[in-house]
Amino acid sequence: MHRSTEVQNLVVMDGKGWKPQYGISPEGVELLGYIEALPRETRRELVDAVARLCRQEGYLSLHDDLRAAVEKAADPRPPAGKVIPLFRKQRRG
Repeated sequence: MHRSTEVQNLVVMDGKGWKPQYGISPEGVELLGYIEALPRETRRELVDAVARLCRQEGYLSLHDDLRAAVEKAADPRPPAGKVIPLFRKQRRG
């Protein structure tokens, strides 16, 4: 194996076990460090609580299956709407 091939195969991490291509912000990495230090049951409770709050606000997880949302967004039919007439028909007497 050539030296250049070895360098290309190196995995770059931030020193805390996260690859830059994961797209996790520095704040997120810091938060994850605290969460990982908690007991397993506490982490599970925290994840459940955060998930509830986020879903109530309309946020999705990076792990959510987005197929249903994408299919709904790709629906070619326009949403059904109510027609509001601009003018009323007047009866002539």
